[in-house]
Amino acid sequence: MNKLLFLLACIYCILLTGCASKEAKPLIGISCSYPDSMFSSVRKTYSESIIKAGGIPLLIPVTVKEDVLTEIISRMDGLILIGGEDICPSYYKEEAIPELGRVNGIRDVYDLLLIRLASERKLPTLGICRGLQAVNVAFGGSLYQDIPSQYPDTTVNHNQKEPSSITTHLIKLQPGSIIATITEKEELITNTHHHQAIKDIAPGFKATAWSTDGIIEAIESTIELPIWAVQFHPEGQAINDDPVMLSFFKFLIKQASSK
Repeated sequence: MNKLLFLLACIYCILLTGCASKEAKPLIGISCSYPDSMFSSVRKTYSESIIKAGGIPLLIPVTVKEDVLTEIISRMDGLILIGGEDICPSYYKEEAIPELGRVNGIRDVYDLLLIRLASERKLPTLGICRGLQAVNVAFGGSLYQDIPSQYPDTTVNHNQKEPSSITTHLIKLQPGSIIATITEKEELITNTHHHQAIKDIAPGFKATAWSTDGIIEAIESTIELPIWAVQFHPEGQAINDDPVMLSFFKFLIKQASSK
């Protein structure tokens, strides 16, 4: 009996040592959309891109309960803010124009809470499309509510009909910026699915990529916050193993792993 107990103890120690030696993959929270106020959801492209990059995705349900989101964010190693509806212009002290699209008040509160809580923890954060716009608004910037009616040069169609897996327009990157370092490129061909864009950039951030008509396509923090954001959808190509677009998620995973 004693030999059996000893053997079991040895096996337990071996298993415990093996588990401890494995480095845990970082847990990456993904903000959710809130269609019809019935459920929280995320396109598979986001979660699969995180998995391909070496992280573990976790969907953060839409709620405006700050204590709940605080607890969730405290357990995350990184955060991705996804695309979606327009942001209510009252958050940047403007009246809505007729061309404003659908807004979702609950999601606005939820996204802005996530950004504040993540920034307080200095959590590595990647904003995508609406995520970029939400980051800019959260830190005091403003938006073009509708590019075609408010931006003087509309030679680029920023709301393509093609799926996200198709790239349609050129953007130029600032040398030495995070986006240029991540991609090792000076310019990219990207997809584009938006009719809003950054107008006044938030204090503490700088633009690091632009489309050929001057619309801001990427921003990064200048105040030592690990926050980066892009106007396009890298997950649209990353899910198909595009190495350049997958590099955005690998960079986030790397930053989250060293947190």
